[in-house]
Amino acid sequence: MTYILVDKFKRRDAFASLYSLLSKLYDRDITQYDLNTNPDIHVLDPAEQNSIGIEQVKDFQKEMLFKPFQEELQVGIIIDAEKLTIQSQNALLKLLEESSSHSVYILYVDNEKNLLPTIRSRARIKYSQGKQDDSLVELEGDILEMNILERFELVEQYSENKEKALEFLNFFDQYFRSKLDLEIKNGSIGGSRRVLESLKIVDDTRQKVLANCNRRLVLEGMVLNVLP
Repeated sequence: MTYILVDKFKRRDAFASLYSLLSKLYDRDITQYDLNTNPDIHVLDPAEQNSIGIEQVKDFQKEMLFKPFQEELQVGIIIDAEKLTIQSQNALLKLLEESSSHSVYILYVDNEKNLLPTIRSRARIKYSQGKQDDSLVELEGDILEMNILERFELVEQYSENKEKALEFLNFFDQYFRSKLDLEIKNGSIGGSRRVLESLKIVDDTRQKVLANCNRRLVLEGMVLNVLP
């Protein structure tokens, strides 16, 4: 079984939604202590790294080869799964397809669209609510008032690493989805089509970022195409 645990505003010091899911799987309270000490809970945590590569996935696979030691289930957790490269996601897909009945995988991610459709189709997606970063909350009211130079300066800030770039893209994904709901409620077919096209551009940009294309260039191209 594979779960994609989506927490759009997750923080590294507060994995409450992750502990909640683990507690349901084991039918008892699970805490950070269990993640550090339980031999049947395996964690792949990229920490400050910008991506998760194939070799890390292969090492993770080796940890999941054996049967549980003291639990009925062994659980493999990938923290910040949005950092998986396209190649490492394909390697992970093979692992998920061949997993045994006593193995459960949890991909802890900020947005399920940062994972390949083939992985999403093999998983149960669970959503958690959190608090969005204040800088992005303020961004929505300001970005439409920015000139092109100011927008490019913003892109430069969020293209520093893959994690920040995906955070930036998630903001636009949420922004246009909210806008789409409004267009549908107002019965605007033309407006809905324009928003859907913007969402497609955002999704295409996400795939390029995940494929390690030049983050600044692809984000600049997106901003030029989706904003008036």
